[in-house]
Amino acid sequence: MDSEPQISVIIPVLDGETCWKGLIADLAGFPDTTEFLFISNGDQPSDFLELVQQYQLNSRSQWQQTLMGRALQMNDGAAQASRSHLLFLHADSRLTETGIQSLIQSLKSNPDALHYFDLKFEEQSFLLMQLNTWGVYFRSHVLGIPFGDQGLSLSRALFHELGCFDETAPYGEDHLLVWKARRRGIRLQCTGADIKTSARKYQQQGWFKITVKHLWLTLRQAAPQFFLLLKERVVSWFQGKAPSSSS
Repeated sequence: MDSEPQISVIIPVLDGETCWKGLIADLAGFPDTTEFLFISNGDQPSDFLELVQQYQLNSRSQWQQTLMGRALQMNDGAAQASRSHLLFLHADSRLTETGIQSLIQSLKSNPDALHYFDLKFEEQSFLLMQLNTWGVYFRSHVLGIPFGDQGLSLSRALFHELGCFDETAPYGEDHLLVWKARRRGIRLQCTGADIKTSARKYQQQGWFKITVKHLWLTLRQAAPQFFLLLKERVVSWFQGKAPSSSS
């Protein structure tokens, strides 16, 4: 029987955020071999050790301080990770034990793939958020573009081969990593389980404003990546069709 994949969970935390506290209870569902790296641009909160000790995660959890920037924080976490596979989680993510087991089985079945969850929003009370859920499903399953709030997971070796997250990108470092994987022919694998995230910003800033903004930024970043992917595949096709030179 295949051994369980060893996972380093990397959680970037913005200074002053508190949503990571809710996630800690979910992390207790991971195997005892899992390590948890909280990478923040702020000091370790006074209640961090108390919370991880409450769920018996203190021996496997670290709070590390670095410069501000999600890509930089996640890259720092990956550099410190000691396990064979990485899972990048947003601080406001929520996972069930079923979801964790689905990830483990997905990693066992396809250890060289890039894995992601289906996204659901915690506050589904208003109908418009259901449209976003369907949109995320279409984007990830049909278009092949899962985002970081879907919990990206891949082997540590593959992550470094892809060049890590682009720290120069003004946004969408997770989006760009997925495109790198696609250009390399890496399989995108859904775990078949859900991950939940907060719909707070949609409620506070307005559904229409946030949705249109995200669509525009995604299209703006995806268009050149798509044409680059298309160009590389056309070139590869012609090279494959070219007759070999006679000796």
